Amino acid sequence: MRKNKSKFYKILVRNYIAFTGVIIISIVCILHGINHKIKDIISEPKIKELVDYASLISDNDNNEINKSRIKKLAGKDTFIQLLDENNKVIYESEPGKFNKKYTKEELNCIHDYYDDPYIDIQKYKNDKNKENVSVSITYYDKDDNIHNKIYVVDDKFNLIYTNTGDTRKSFTENEFKYLKGTYLKGYDIRKYSFKDKDNEKLTLLINTPSLTNEIYGKILTTSICAFALFILIYIILIIIFIIWINRKVKRPINILNEAIVKFKNGERENYLDYDGPQEFCDICSSFNDMSRKLYNSEKKRESLEEEKQKILADISHDLKTPITVIKGYSKAVCDNLVSEEEKDQYLMTIYKKADHLDELINTFYEYSKLEHPDYKYVFEKVDLCEYGRVYLAGKYEELDINGVEIEADIPDEPIYCKLDRIQLKRVFENIISNSLKHNKKDLSILFEIEEYFDKVKINIADNGQGISKEIRKNIFKPFVVGEKSRTKKGSGLGLAISKKIVEAHGGSIKIVYARKNYKTEFEIILPRDLEI
Repeated sequence: MRKNKSKFYKILVRNYIAFTGVIIISIVCILHGINHKIKDIISEPKIKELVDYASLISDNDNNEINKSRIKKLAGKDTFIQLLDENNKVIYESEPGKFNKKYTKEELNCIHDYYDDPYIDIQKYKNDKNKENVSVSITYYDKDDNIHNKIYVVDDKFNLIYTNTGDTRKSFTENEFKYLKGTYLKGYDIRKYSFKDKDNEKLTLLINTPSLTNEIYGKILTTSICAFALFILIYIILIIIFIIWINRKVKRPINILNEAIVKFKNGERENYLDYDGPQEFCDICSSFNDMSRKLYNSEKKRESLEEEKQKILADISHDLKTPITVIKGYSKAVCDNLVSEEEKDQYLMTIYKKADHLDELINTFYEYSKLEHPDYKYVFEKVDLCEYGRVYLAGKYEELDINGVEIEADIPDEPIYCKLDRIQLKRVFENIISNSLKHNKKDLSILFEIEEYFDKVKINIADNGQGISKEIRKNIFKPFVVGEKSRTKKGSGLGLAISKKIVEAHGGSIKIVYARKNYKTEFEIILPRDLEI
C-alpha cells in the first residue's frame, strides 16, 4: 500500500515557514549584536548595579577589585564620582579628572540621569548687538509628562530670562557648563541621587562620552555592516531555497524527460518509479498509465492489423473457391464440353456456388456495416420473455421439419430490456443456425431466460458434437468455423456478428461449460431496463 505523500504546496509552505523562521532568527541575532555593539560604543552605564555597588563604598574601601567592578558597570570611557550628603567626593573612578567638591547650586544645575534631557543651545545677538545664549532643556518626568526649561543668559552669564521660576541673577561659568550638560569637553554629566544602607543621602555623578560625530559614524558603520550581513545571509538562504526547489522540481522532470525519450525511441514498457511530492507522483503515475495504454493500444493495433490481414486472406479464400468452380463449370458449358445429360447438373452446381457466394458477400456486408461507427441501432423497451416466445414460435416449424427437439424455459413475468428487435433476432438465428448446420441427428436445443441480479441471462445450448477447446478460444473472431478445415459450408462471421450486436446492447456473450445432457452452451447477459 502506497503511503500518503505530502502535497508539493505543503512542502513549499513548510520550507517557506522554515526559511522565514531562519530569517527572523537571523534578524533577532543581528539586532542583538547591533544592540550589544552600540551599547559598547555608547557605553551605557548600568545605573541600578552602580547604585547597589556604590552604596557599599567608603573612603577606606577603595581597592582594585572595587575599581575594576565599578569600571565594568560604568561602561567604556565612563567615569563616576560619588558624593556624600555634604557634596564632598568620597569616591571617583578616575582620580583627578574633576572637582573634589561641588556647591549646592552647581549640583542643581546638573540634570538628573533619568530625565534624559534634550538640550538645545542657541547663540544670538540682541538689539544692542550683544551676544546672548539660549539653553532649552526638554525632558520627561516619571509619569511621561513632557517639560521644557528655558534659560537665556548674556555673555557674562547673567540670567536674562527663565520659565522655571529660578530667582538667581546669574550663573558661574561652571554652573553654566553643568546647565548645558557638559563640563569636561567630550563628556556629558548627569547626577543620580539615592540613599545608602545607612539611609544617608548620596549622589552619583556619571560622566559619559558625548555622542560625537565619530560615535555616530561608528554606529552608522555598525548598522551598515549589520545590514550587509543580513543581506548576505538572506542571499545565501535564497540560493539554498532555490537550489532545493530546483532539485525537487528538476529531478522528476528529468526522470519524466528520460522516460519520454526512451518511449520515443521505441522502449514502450518503460515505467517510472518515483517517490516524492504527491503532485509529481501523480504526474509519473499518469505517465505510466498513458505509457501502458499506448503500449496496449499498439499491441491491439498490431493484433487488429494481423486480424485484418487474416480477414483479407480468409475472404480471398472463401470467395476464390466458388468463383473458381463457377468459372470452370460455366466455361465447360459454354465450350460444349459437357453432355446434355450433365449440363443440368453443371448449371445447378453453378447456381449453388453463386448462391453461396451471394451469402458470403451479404454476410461480410453485414459484418462491415456493424463495424462502421455511424451505424445506428434502433433500441426500444421490450419484454424479453414475450420476445423470446414469439421468436421460438416463428422458428418452431423449421425446427420440427429438421427433427429438432426444443426445450424452452421462459418466465411468465415480464423482464424488460432495451433491444434492437432485428439485431437480437440475428444473434439467436446465428447460434441456432450453427447448431442445425453442424449437427444433423437427434438434435436437442435448450432456450432459457432468467433474471441475473440487475441483468438478464439467456442460455442457448445443444447436445450436438460440441466445439473443441482450441476452437472455443477464438470462436467469436471473424472467419473462425467449427472445424479446422474450411471446406465446411459457412462464412465464419456469424458469431463475430453476434458478439458485436450483444456488446452494442451493453451485454456480453461467451461459451460456458455446458450443463448435463448438453455439449455446447452459449451464455448471453443483457442489462435490464429498470425504469418504471
